[in-house]
Amino acid sequence: DENDGVGSASRPNSSRPLSASAAPAAPASSAATPMPAQGKTKKHPTIADRYVFSYNDHKVYEWEQSLEEVTIYIEAPMQQLPQENTASYIIVNILPHQLQVGLKGGDRYFIDEKTFDKVKVKESSWFLDEGVITIILSKCFRGQTWEGVLCGHTTPANGSGAASGRQGIQESIDPFTKQDMQRKLMLERFQEDNPGFDFRDAKFNGEVPDPRTFMGGVSYNP
Repeated sequence: DENDGVGSASRPNSSRPLSASAAPAAPASSAATPMPAQGKTKKHPTIADRYVFSYNDHKVYEWEQSLEEVTIYIEAPMQQLPQENTASYIIVNILPHQLQVGLKGGDRYFIDEKTFDKVKVKESSWFLDEGVITIILSKCFRGQTWEGVLCGHTTPANGSGAASGRQGIQESIDPFTKQDMQRKLMLERFQEDNPGFDFRDAKFNGEVPDPRTFMGGVSYNP
């Protein structure tokens, strides 16, 4: 069964990191060589409110967000995995400021990057279904607009903490895409605060406000 043996922070049995070649979409050089690398986030061509993150014109994953969560969709390298108990051969480590994804037995993770901001590990999870690894990250700061999933900076996204000295993939979005993200979250917040109304076609005059801080903001759940 593809869905068994999964959890929010599974770890490898081996002390070795996992293989970059395990990722069908991510270029091996992005994991093998620790160097600054700029990726791009664009709207999904057919699915509303979903985005596609690409590096060197190769799709790495798709993702979307709500007020409380960020959901990532990664195509699993099924040709490298057994047909039975498939999920048990996949490793997903969800850490407060880091996401690691790979295969058991490889020599490195094919994703090993800082997240945009802090994650609530105990409320995060992942599963495998129909060849897609779905990772659900619970935002520590509810209502925050994540401008990407991965940060890749030597300094965390919120500007706090010590630099890691490692540079990796950094996501990049344009101001119009950020406004679209904030619009979706603001409408979700309006709908949550006013369940008797339909805000699906609502429009904003001027710049879309920050859904986390607008009108006193939303609560922080540590």
